[in-house]
Amino acid sequence: MFRIAVFALAFSFLFSLSVQAGEEKENFTVEVDKAKVMRLPRAASTVIVGNPAIADAAVHDGRILFITGKIYGNTNIIALDARGNTILERTISVEAPKMAAITYYRGGLQRSYTCAGSCEPTPSIGDDKDQFEMLLKQQKGKTEQGKAAAQPE
Repeated sequence: MFRIAVFALAFSFLFSLSVQAGEEKENFTVEVDKAKVMRLPRAASTVIVGNPAIADAAVHDGRILFITGKIYGNTNIIALDARGNTILERTISVEAPKMAAITYYRGGLQRSYTCAGSCEPTPSIGDDKDQFEMLLKQQKGKTEQGKAAAQPE
């Protein structure tokens, strides 16, 4: 009976290691300017993103993370428990949005448009600097107007 218990314990330990190793090798994909939920097998006390310029992680609670894609590329994420043990280590791939889009090139300038019914200018990585900054300024102004309108009087 003792041998069976030891065998079962050893088997469950090896199985958990293989499952954890499989989780570590999977890619986690998110689009630029979108967030996606990442669930951890147990609570994390520390979360590190290798290159925060590519992706960001916000901890909702110990087991739920929100991963936001910032720019195209790959980075990694590491989650540690309170003892410093690795819970998860995974590659994060940030990809282009999967929507109807047009990239317009004229000379050395690039401009991006998102099309849903009609095409609207959208700031995108690699766009003409002046166009990009103008669109960001407009978006910031719109966001500020929304926040002001939402404030109670």
